[in-house]
Amino acid sequence: MKKDGSKKKFSDKKIVILFLVGLALIFAIVAVVVHFTTKVTDDSYRDCAVGDVDGNGYINSADAKLILDHMAGTAELFDSQKENGDVNLDGKLDNADVELIQAYATGTVKKLPLTDEEETTDTHKENNITHISEKAESTVQVENSWSNGDGTYSYQLKINIKNLRESRLRNWETEVVLSNDVKISKSWDCECSVNGDTLTVEGESIPAEETMSCGVIVIAPENTEVESLSTDN
Repeated sequence: MKKDGSKKKFSDKKIVILFLVGLALIFAIVAVVVHFTTKVTDDSYRDCAVGDVDGNGYINSADAKLILDHMAGTAELFDSQKENGDVNLDGKLDNADVELIQAYATGTVKKLPLTDEEETTDTHKENNITHISEKAESTVQVENSWSNGDGTYSYQLKINIKNLRESRLRNWETEVVLSNDVKISKSWDCECSVNGDTLTVEGESIPAEETMSCGVIVIAPENTEVESLSTDN
């Protein structure tokens, strides 16, 4: 009787082992099928909108960041992704495309792709410029302007600096270049200085993925516009 019981117990173990092996084999086959049926290829991005580099259906700073990573050699892009990222249609992927995508995401630019002529018109019309680097996303906007009654005008600027890093952005410095020489009338929530047509905004630290905002009023001739900005540390 004992002998028969041993055989039955051994047979039950064998069945369990065979069942588990079969189950593992089924999972392995399913994984292989899923891998090859969902494999991302160049064609996966071919029908995406111009500007949608990551193929998620949206055009935002993530697409701009992906282009920057590609330029830095830390991300590979398919040919279709590169074509989608060339939003100014100049045949290359560079900072100009990054800035246009970010401007579209913030509403400064109304449509993509965008030619040089359209870019100049829309950007100057809104007088809002965005610059994005590997470390920070900077935006400057002329929120208001008024005549001082003496031939000069006051321009109220709003400046946002977003830290894109996973650590603090320390001792950062943002330079805003305007079309004319300016003087500072008032500033708040930041340290500012000016040299000719260049306004410099400085700060000690911005926490990871946080945004710092400040305001500045400058005095300059009529029709003064923001021409460029950049952030370094």
